[in-house]
Amino acid sequence: MWLNYWTVWKFALYDYPGGINLFRNHLRVVMKEGSILPPADMQVIYCEQTEAEKDFYGALFKRSKVKFDQFVEQGRVLHNYASILELLLRLRQCCDHPFLVMSRGDTQDFADLNKLAKRFLRGTYNASDGEVKEAPSRAYVQEVVEELRKREQGECPICLEAFEDAVLTPCAHRLCRECLLASLRNATSGLCPVCSTFLMNVGHGTYCLIYRKAVNRQDLITAPTENRFQVDIEKNWVESCKVTALLNELQNLRSSGSKSIVFSQWTAFLDLLQIPFARNNISFVRLDGTLNLQQREKVIKQFSEDSTTKVLLMSLKAGGVGINLTAASNAFVMDPWWNPAVEEQAVMRIHRIGQTKKVAIKRFIVKETVEERMEAVQARKQRMISGALTDQEVRSARIEELKMLFT
Repeated sequence: MWLNYWTVWKFALYDYPGGINLFRNHLRVVMKEGSILPPADMQVIYCEQTEAEKDFYGALFKRSKVKFDQFVEQGRVLHNYASILELLLRLRQCCDHPFLVMSRGDTQDFADLNKLAKRFLRGTYNASDGEVKEAPSRAYVQEVVEELRKREQGECPICLEAFEDAVLTPCAHRLCRECLLASLRNATSGLCPVCSTFLMNVGHGTYCLIYRKAVNRQDLITAPTENRFQVDIEKNWVESCKVTALLNELQNLRSSGSKSIVFSQWTAFLDLLQIPFARNNISFVRLDGTLNLQQREKVIKQFSEDSTTKVLLMSLKAGGVGINLTAASNAFVMDPWWNPAVEEQAVMRIHRIGQTKKVAIKRFIVKETVEERMEAVQARKQRMISGALTDQEVRSARIEELKMLFT
């Protein structure tokens, strides 16, 4: 027994950033309940990218580093913190699978077509700068939404071909993304190539002549589609190094009959994992933030009681909310979280009172990527926790951590 505790304690101190908190939680539960939990074996699996993955990641990292270096030179790193996090987000997603970098984030935001229609029908006039953002007519919006609802393909008004990665402008015109961007006067904004000239009453008896509506790149909405990726992932499916490593782990567990939970912070990655799972006859259920209480209970019940269901795909945040999943004895954390406590909370759904089997917790890290550097940053933060830092020292430390991630 003491050997098991020493193994966990050694891991907490030396191997796993934030692991000491997990060890404390473990001891707290043991002392509170007066019983001893089975040991938890924690392991980091380091994955090596294929040459194709390295090329893709390398190009993405180089482009991201150029932008970050510009912020450093301007002395505006913290002023552009959100933009830097977006750069890091794409690099981290690329470590899971390059397809994630090509995911359509805003498609899901407007999957509700009623919400999309309301978005189009909001018209505003900004008197301070004279900008007019007029809403398209209700009849036209209804026509566009109905086409989307019926999944009508249609054609791009620029290339006159079937839509390729269609986007919607704020004025509800649908075009190919590349066709529209090529028509803009600059990289960020331009004029809608469809709208015609008209007069608009902007109030107080004043009419403003609007030739075409201005289109900002960030205002474009990806046309809702059943596929949230820019490529046909079924037809073009290729395993990433992490997916291959996970499949190998699950294959090794087949004979044991034990159940596993696969955690990821990105639901798009859970979408991707469903493809190789189906092809390899891995029975699974899924739990994420889109499920209501009744649906969550149904999924948990099936996973816990159905002997044929071996894997639960779960979003990391959903896994940390008051759920007991002791039916599983294996946890696979596919991507590191900024705050290790989030990972620990999710893993504690398995390693808690009621667990009778030895628990295996495995984290996947891609070598020579931002994920490895995130581990170093997490370890650095743990060392700094005990020290009292001034606000200036905190800001300086944050900048240094960001520089570490882009080296």
